[in-house]
Amino acid sequence: MTDTARPATGPGRRADLGRPFRWLWASTAASNAGDGITRTLLPLLVVAHHPDPAVVAGLTTVNMLPWLLFALPAGVLADRSDRRRIVLASNTVRAAALLAAAVALADHRPLALLYALAFVLGIAETLADTAAPAMLPRLVDERQLERANGRLSAAQIVLNEMVGPPVAGLLVAVTAVAAVATGGTMYALAALLMLGLAPLPRAARPDVPRGTRGGVLRDIRAGLTFVLHHRTLRLTLAASALYGLVFSATFSMLVLLSDNALGLDGTGYGLLLAAGSVGAVAGSWLAPRAVGRLTALRLARWSLAASGAAYVALGFLRQPALAALALAANGVFMMGWNIPVMSLRQRLTPEPLQGRVMSVSRLCSWGSMPVGATLGGVLAEALSVPAVFVVCGAVLAVGALLLLAPLREDTAPAAADPSPHNDLLDKG
Repeated sequence: MTDTARPATGPGRRADLGRPFRWLWASTAASNAGDGITRTLLPLLVVAHHPDPAVVAGLTTVNMLPWLLFALPAGVLADRSDRRRIVLASNTVRAAALLAAAVALADHRPLALLYALAFVLGIAETLADTAAPAMLPRLVDERQLERANGRLSAAQIVLNEMVGPPVAGLLVAVTAVAAVATGGTMYALAALLMLGLAPLPRAARPDVPRGTRGGVLRDIRAGLTFVLHHRTLRLTLAASALYGLVFSATFSMLVLLSDNALGLDGTGYGLLLAAGSVGAVAGSWLAPRAVGRLTALRLARWSLAASGAAYVALGFLRQPALAALALAANGVFMMGWNIPVMSLRQRLTPEPLQGRVMSVSRLCSWGSMPVGATLGGVLAEALSVPAVFVVCGAVLAVGALLLLAPLREDTAPAAADPSPHNDLLDKG
């Protein structure tokens, strides 16, 4: 076991993030490798035996549904329990589910089993992805949050988006059972690595009498009230919801833009996605360094506006090379938004509310994506595929500037906000 104390840092010194963070990073990297494999693998298994677009879309819906159903309760659980144990249990469940599925799929591949597997994996992901970021402020010095979030984001992009999908494709070409088992093995490795992190002491929270009704609902209400009364959190979460809408609307149409407007085949489309991932990896390195020269909110605001401009450019471009450059730039801007805003939320949120604020954040960004994907299809039918990028990009750029313009200070103290935090904690 390792010590969970945060490393001390001196002014202007790029201190080591510490052994506890390295255990968290390693576990997160392994679980993201599992994510990359399973998210590519499950649709391939469905398509192989049930090549109906509605069935394939249903798989994605079932996998994302837990974010809408359980995100807020997951935040309450993360604030009531040991977040390390939540991540450990979630990865263990994912490993067990996939390894059991590998045995079951050796004989036949019923659709109900694949849907059930997608739903179980979605629930576990909701719990793990809520608890893990809420742990970070207790593992690293708050001045190092941007660096820590940047390294976690880089691992996610490389393993989830760049390594996992091609590995899944190669394994499926050999045998589906081996592909499923490999995903389960990665989650098992993530669980084992989490054992290297010592248990985190429980955060102090007021005692709630046993038998009190509505405890979970009361805690959810306390988290929502805190966010709604904190101007910085409220407006950045609104911007996250807008970004989720735009991202899903444009991403759902990217394959059609690649085919119709850019004239690319499947390989070319894959290279477009790779360009965006490379840009995001670069952004995860650049964003923490940019925060040293700009305030976090200024970097986030202009990165989000620039991301909108990149989408507009994609709608007008017809040269594949320029489109790839626009996607790479958008990847940089995406990290220029995600990393400082995530760090700012962690910095501004009291420890007992970290899980609930993180769950509201995930609900805003992920919960808006199904709506955005539908909106993208409606706009494409009414206008055209390139118009989806132009309209959505313009809305994102203008919306980012309008929503975030009132926020002037990078780290407005909690006391300056109208919500009395102590009262909220007493109620939650």
